[in-house]
Amino acid sequence: MSGFTLVVGNGNWPSEKLIETLIEKSNFIIALDGAADRFTQWDIVVGDMDSVKNPELYNRDKNYDNSDLAKALNKYDVDAVVGVEGGRLDHRLAAFTTLFETKSDAILYFEKWRACRVGIEGLEIELEKNTKCAIFAFGKVAKVTLSGTKYELSGEDIHTGSRGLGNLSMESTISVSHNGGDLLFIWEADGL
Repeated sequence: MSGFTLVVGNGNWPSEKLIETLIEKSNFIIALDGAADRFTQWDIVVGDMDSVKNPELYNRDKNYDNSDLAKALNKYDVDAVVGVEGGRLDHRLAAFTTLFETKSDAILYFEKWRACRVGIEGLEIELEKNTKCAIFAFGKVAKVTLSGTKYELSGEDIHTGSRGLGNLSMESTISVSHNGGDLLFIWEADGL
């Protein structure tokens, strides 16, 4: 599938302006389960249909080993995800870990923040100078290199914890790489 693919969850949505911009930009929109009841511009509904009205109208995915988000990320090449903020804490945490589980390159959109997985191929991202950013290791991440930030790393192993918290972009391009493990990059943002 070509073009921009958006997943919309049933949690808190970012600002109305941002959600409208993402929907307008999208070529394909996936509603996760109950989110289908909140807007009409979706192309397909994915999930186990436990929170949508009239579940008999949709194809129920009976794989209860995966979250609705994991089902969508496994099936589609997704660019952006909204609606995974708020609500149950287990669902919010699962949004991050699902990026690793599915090896997705999607960006999670939160109110004033974004998050994405840093794959083994690394990440280069353009940010305005002095943008708040951070990296988080889920387990051990080998030989992490981070440049273009106030606190840089050069081939260091990091582990689950607060190391990587509270950084700032010092250049317009931030580069992150590693040799293995699950690494998350987050940054402050209002727009796309």
